[in-house]
Amino acid sequence: MSDSNTNWPGSSQTCRADEFVEGAVNILSRDPGAGCQLQGSNVWFICGHTVDTALYYTFDKDHVYFLSIEKTKLPEL
Repeated sequence: MSDSNTNWPGSSQTCRADEFVEGAVNILSRDPGAGCQLQGSNVWFICGHTVDTALYYTFDKDHVYFLSIEKTKLPEL
């Protein structure tokens, strides 16, 4: 059975999501303004390019706080 359609630990989707979060940590620790700010709030988000995931966060001068991560549906072109 292929693991491409599961979200179980060790599946390829889980591994890509882990890589996405690690990449987000690297980017946002250097430049928290790299994401997109939700209008009228202090919440920002960053979307994955290889996974259909969005990570919501906020930050102050010293810390970045991850608020939520959710599966998203990629827009149809």
